[in-house]
Amino acid sequence: MTTTTAEVRAGAPPRLRRSAAARFVRNREALLGLVVLIVMVGVSVLAPWLAPYDPNAGDPDNVLAPVGSAGHLLGTDDQGRDVLSRLLYGGRGALVVSIVSVAVALLIGTLLGLYGAFAGRRTSGVLMRIIDLMFAFPVILVALSLAAIIHPGPWVLIGTVVFGAVPYVTRIVFAEAKIEREKDYVEAARSLGASEATILRTEVLPNLLSSVVIYGTSLVGVNIVFTASLSALGLGIQPPSPDWGRMISEGAKVLVTGNPGVATFPAIAILLVALAFNWLGDGLRDVLNP
Repeated sequence: MTTTTAEVRAGAPPRLRRSAAARFVRNREALLGLVVLIVMVGVSVLAPWLAPYDPNAGDPDNVLAPVGSAGHLLGTDDQGRDVLSRLLYGGRGALVVSIVSVAVALLIGTLLGLYGAFAGRRTSGVLMRIIDLMFAFPVILVALSLAAIIHPGPWVLIGTVVFGAVPYVTRIVFAEAKIEREKDYVEAARSLGASEATILRTEVLPNLLSSVVIYGTSLVGVNIVFTASLSALGLGIQPPSPDWGRMISEGAKVLVTGNPGVATFPAIAILLVALAFNWLGDGLRDVLNP
């Protein structure tokens, strides 16, 4: 167990835990990212209570109302639906899809990377060649194939992100696990009679968690943008359910002739969340790998 990993565990001395927390707090970007994410998640969870209108209810007599109009703070879209209400509800799908898909990819990639690093040379070689094939396969084709097999929706987004992210996570874990495998503490555990499964679970995995968490945090930020792009293409969450990516696609049609806020406000929300996850990842790197 390395010192940097040990100090962030629950059993670490209070002085070391305070030191890790102080490093995080001193990183202003990381702290800002955490605040932004708390706010975004909070307003998305509380959307049913915060939204002034039903996000799917249109008003034909109040189409493309400008920002700041009476009763509609951010205006309305081309169907008379309140932009603020749809913005609040749209964050729920974007955040859930990105976080769940990255979590699944981290789990699968970590297990494959650990197995490949500790398996025999032939098994490891076959596994890594399969991972190389996954790298070469365009993820947009995966999205289109899934949309053809199952109806376009959240599962298409999750499946596409998992397929695209697993090779990267597997490679990172595989490379670091091979380095850890040669260290003295692993040999010491083997000499004491510990099985390979026990060594992986209790010795190697804790020393890799920091890298996995840091990479996963940044990966969520990237996939917020990616899933919004797929939704804008019609492969993600389907109408009339609000979604940031689809709002941008719909708002682009009236960006000049109507209310520009229909497209710009969800784009700003996506940008803020993506930056927040990357800032948070930088802060975690300072804490876990000082």
